[in-house]
Amino acid sequence: MPGNMTRHWYASILVLASIPVLVLTIACVSFPQPGDGIRSLNSSNGPLSAPAQVGAREDEAFRHSTASETGSRVRFNAKTTLDEAIEAAVNRGGQTIEDARRLITQRKQWPAAHRALEAAIQDGIIKYDNIRLANAVALYQGSSLPASVRLFENLVGSGRPVARQMGWQLAAAMPSRALGSAIERELGRAISENDEATVLIPQMAVAVQANAMKSAYTMVRQGLMTTGQEAFALSMAQLDPERASSDFLEYLAIASPEELRQLTQNSVNVYTCLIALKHLQSHPAPLSHPHAEHLVYYAVSRNNALADLAQGAIETYLPRDRAQVAIMMSRLPQWAQIAYVESARRHKTPAVTLLLGELKKISSSNDVVEEVDEVLR
Repeated sequence: MPGNMTRHWYASILVLASIPVLVLTIACVSFPQPGDGIRSLNSSNGPLSAPAQVGAREDEAFRHSTASETGSRVRFNAKTTLDEAIEAAVNRGGQTIEDARRLITQRKQWPAAHRALEAAIQDGIIKYDNIRLANAVALYQGSSLPASVRLFENLVGSGRPVARQMGWQLAAAMPSRALGSAIERELGRAISENDEATVLIPQMAVAVQANAMKSAYTMVRQGLMTTGQEAFALSMAQLDPERASSDFLEYLAIASPEELRQLTQNSVNVYTCLIALKHLQSHPAPLSHPHAEHLVYYAVSRNNALADLAQGAIETYLPRDRAQVAIMMSRLPQWAQIAYVESARRHKTPAVTLLLGELKKISSSNDVVEEVDEVLR
């Protein structure tokens, strides 16, 4: 498996925002893991709701299933049979999977391998340990043939957390119209049976995005509001950018102004907030949104990464809606207005200078007016 992704916030956001579809694979091919590109909330962001706890347990099981190659590498030759190549890949993983994939491709044996692997995975849901199941799915995803809908349904319908995640991963790595229909049926089942906790996991969000299922946006949004994990925000931004902007403000507003004045946030996932604020820079939400003023609270946050992105989101309104932004700010508590004016020293662009001039005209606080004069002097 590749090493952990860098946690530098700016690099994370640029990379994540630029990838339209995250293809999740196991062993040889990269896939998101909790603590890497998609981080679990139970590490540092406070207590989780019940569905989020289920997702955290599944992510933990999934992580343990992704061990590197076990044992020595098998060397294939002209005498190696298809069954032997598949068995070696399943048992050893790592580079052996890539070697088996190359061998099957060279021999043009994917139709036979596809059938054999499907049968092996079906049995492996019960018989394989996590590592071997992961290896089998990884090799299966190398097939150029469409993924089996029945296999997806059996994986996600199993009571085994790792198998369920691998089913969603399969749908993300091998999207098709048939799998899209199967995903829709599975999400519908979860809703009708009040079983959303089993599907509100990051792999589902990526599968929905990969299959361009805009109809599943509401379920993905529920995943964001329930778990706060980044995968849901990324999926929402791709499925419906304009709608996502308003929903991101709803999520950002979970953190109170008092919490944002602290160095750490417990009620929201900071990495998800970074994704949301970055998105709002290119897709501004309506200023009439009831939580639009929360952008100001983030702009004065003690977390500089959040503050810089929030300031950028505010500046997207300034060319045309400067007066409306100033009116919104004038309704905030005095401390928030002063904090924003002080932060403007770091962002003293012409647009921000004009905004402060507007705020000075309408603010009812003499202290705010004096602070603006000090900055503009």
